[in-house]
Amino acid sequence: MSTATLSAKGQLVIPSRFRKALHLQPGDRVSFAIEGEKLVMQCHQPKPAKLVEKNGRKVLVAPPGAPPMTLEVVKALLADFP
Repeated sequence: MSTATLSAKGQLVIPSRFRKALHLQPGDRVSFAIEGEKLVMQCHQPKPAKLVEKNGRKVLVAPPGAPPMTLEVVKALLADFP
């Protein structure tokens, strides 16, 4: 178990091993809930895959830790690309 110290402003630093495990980046939103005597934090919303242009080509980029892409998911993403 890791520990952290609450700052005078009520802030905590999430240890890097947890940030890495959850693929948290600066600006990501998280949700908090109280379950009994525990404070539970979870990622607010999974990051979607994005279709981007690189060197004049369309490339599908999945976020870290994303489940494998299926043909149906890829087709749906391509259909939404302008």
